[in-house]
Amino acid sequence: MGRAVPLEPDDPTVVGEYRITGKIDEPGPEDAYLATDPRGTPVVIRLLAPVAEPERVTAAVGPLKGVPAFCVAQVLGGGTLGDRPYVVSEHVDGPTLAEAVPANGVLTGAALHRLAVGTMSAVVAIHQAGVLHGDIRPSTVVLGPDGPRMADFGLNEALRASETTVTRYVGKPAYRAPEEFDAVPAGPPADVFAWAATMVFAATGRDLFAGDSVAATVNRVVREPADLTGIDVELRSVLSACLAKDPGDRPVASDVLLRLIGEESLLQVTGRVTRRRRRAPWRAATAFLAGALVAGVAVFLAVPPRVEYVRVQAAPPSVTTAATVAVELDSVPEKTTDVKVDGTNVTMHESADDPVRLNGYLSLKAPFAAYVRRADGTFTEVGRGEEPMVSPDGTWVALSPWAKFLRSDYDYVKFRDLATGAEFTVNTVRRPLRSIMPSWSRDGTKVVLSVDNPDKERIEGFVVVDVTTRTASFVQTEYYGGDAYPFGFTPDGQIARGYSDSRHRGVEIYDTRGKVSRTLHWVGLPRDRSWFSPSGRSLATLCPKSDDICVWDMGSGARLATVPTPADSLWNGWFTDRHFVVRVPTKKGYELRIVDLLGQVERVLATVDDKKDTVFLRFGVLP
Repeated sequence: MGRAVPLEPDDPTVVGEYRITGKIDEPGPEDAYLATDPRGTPVVIRLLAPVAEPERVTAAVGPLKGVPAFCVAQVLGGGTLGDRPYVVSEHVDGPTLAEAVPANGVLTGAALHRLAVGTMSAVVAIHQAGVLHGDIRPSTVVLGPDGPRMADFGLNEALRASETTVTRYVGKPAYRAPEEFDAVPAGPPADVFAWAATMVFAATGRDLFAGDSVAATVNRVVREPADLTGIDVELRSVLSACLAKDPGDRPVASDVLLRLIGEESLLQVTGRVTRRRRRAPWRAATAFLAGALVAGVAVFLAVPPRVEYVRVQAAPPSVTTAATVAVELDSVPEKTTDVKVDGTNVTMHESADDPVRLNGYLSLKAPFAAYVRRADGTFTEVGRGEEPMVSPDGTWVALSPWAKFLRSDYDYVKFRDLATGAEFTVNTVRRPLRSIMPSWSRDGTKVVLSVDNPDKERIEGFVVVDVTTRTASFVQTEYYGGDAYPFGFTPDGQIARGYSDSRHRGVEIYDTRGKVSRTLHWVGLPRDRSWFSPSGRSLATLCPKSDDICVWDMGSGARLATVPTPADSLWNGWFTDRHFVVRVPTKKGYELRIVDLLGQVERVLATVDDKKDTVFLRFGVLP
């Protein structure tokens, strides 16, 4: 983060509670110092230019602390030293991009892509916090040990808070947007423009618009097209859009991020209609991607989270091969305790005798952590931006990433031993195909994932991952289907999914070659991946001609029950063979209610006071 030089006689040695240890040699609108806080933690202090009302600048620093820390040199606070406001930020150990490129050469391939994703994630997070960076350039990108970080964000905006500030530092003209030279205040599009120019520097080692003089540079920024020669064609198309002269023609930062991670299909809804097509709740649920990514999830996926245990080399997994035996209950246990799930607005109303309990969840708020519940009821983080699915015996958790291709052109599923922390990864399919919605076999030996083609918005087959051999087999099915209908295992280990055509809504069962071996065309559509009862003798669907829940005998296909459910409720899985869980909207969010086969509410399983739906819950056995 800039080269440290000795202090000069007129430099301060103490600023507030911080002890100055050195000066950072870099251009900017302030004096930058290395310092330590009272606990000895290194920080950076930016001592800004004198202003008439420094307290107003300090107050404007407050919102900067709300930017998520994963992608920036986090702002820790501020204060005043006489008539000079100062900003205290996290010290990130590493060179700036301006230092690294001349020393080590330009970035290419995966390294350049990771830089683009990480830095644009930072821009998105900054904008989501209601802040502008205002000074993106190679000198404000720090290549830290855990990924790129944006530094010095919001300083120009903070200086504007003083009404007596008549001039402002504009940095290097080559990294300013055209509209800024027309005295137009910088907005989010200016950050997008400056980010793109910074990425060109990373890829080529040159200041994109630099001229022989300031006037020549400004002229090139305002009038000349960007020369993107030598940059990879996919990244070049993104940068070209970001470097549009008219700010109204530039994409917003969140759309840039979606393009960088290969999620263009989320940018617009197409009007195509294909056989068995229905828009999936899963794609709508990628409000996680279109909303969660807007807060910068991509960089969380690119940088592994710190975990509580030490990762060890995974030995070949020991898997229980006996089929899981379901415990059949005639009644629902009474609630004995209320459990508030930390970091969420979820309260579980539980009994230790419940056959089904909350055993994992994914937070859809930064840092998008995935959690699994221990046997003692506490939760531990197991991943970020990954859907957790605990195996039926509680031994393993399968983690499927919701943002794809951040590391390579292959999608994958990761497995973690919940007792030891050992983990391994199995590649599933290659881009543009992707594997989604993992589901365990009942014996815990295999996971099936649906293979989605985002270009055609349909599921084209399935991948079966063998946990014992750590191999994956992709099977293209004879019929494709809408992405509302994921594959899952039947109780006896076959592969099944729902389907819908012009005449029927039902369930298809497939053999290992992808051929349909049995069709229950009269039963209606199943929801999610938890259709089969604990005993495996029945399945639940949305009734063919109503919004009720229909229960069917798996052997004969006969209807066993028609269960009325509240308006706007959603199926949420089985509880016992005679009870299931429905999600019912409330004024504050929703409740998960346990109902019997007559539709009578037996108990409230969970209360979720969260209208924005920022947590993705998973139920099953505890490890």
